[in-house]
Amino acid sequence: MLQMIVLHVILTNTAAAEERPTTAFVSLGWRGYAMADHLSQGPAFAAGASLLHDRLRVGLAGTSRPGPINPATFPLALDTPYKGQDTLQLRSDGGTTGLLIEAGLPLAQAKLRVSAPLMLGYGGYGFYLVGEDRETPDGRKPSAWEDELLAGADSAFGIVLDGGLQVAFGADRLVRPTVAARYHAVLGYEATYADRYAGPSVEVGIEIVPRRRTPSGESEE
Repeated sequence: MLQMIVLHVILTNTAAAEERPTTAFVSLGWRGYAMADHLSQGPAFAAGASLLHDRLRVGLAGTSRPGPINPATFPLALDTPYKGQDTLQLRSDGGTTGLLIEAGLPLAQAKLRVSAPLMLGYGGYGFYLVGEDRETPDGRKPSAWEDELLAGADSAFGIVLDGGLQVAFGADRLVRPTVAARYHAVLGYEATYADRYAGPSVEVGIEIVPRRRTPSGESEE
């Protein structure tokens, strides 16, 4: 809802303006998540076209939460021992990707850009064997054992909604540091360790936005 209100204000204020050139943007960030009752982290990206003097961006975005850099483990009690163990420690990973629509308000005097990015896409998260447990007793792939041990609920996928507020500093520069607060959710998620995968996240990063040239050849402010 917030993204739709900001987008409406921007388009209303620029409706009478002449058609403006477009440029590209790329952003890279690092996120910290509080989802499924644990903390985790991972990279994020976005890239696409910047329109209406950077008041509107459209492109692709994605997130990744790699298991190897997230130390949280999840105990799995077994009815039948696995390699002599009654309890296993699993890790979790996953990722998402989708369409990005981002409404923004450049504040020239403060050299800031405040925006409301919204990603609609698809993705999921799952749980997996780690370390020596990936050497299965019968030679089957670890994924086959993960599916069997967790009764087919070792992972889940669904439609992803990811939205929030972002501030870019030095909005008149090519490379700009950014900070953001977002809410990330996989709709309909249900797996062994979580009946929902949603929660807040914070992100720090940079974005690269080439400055447009005016008809006289000068950089646009």
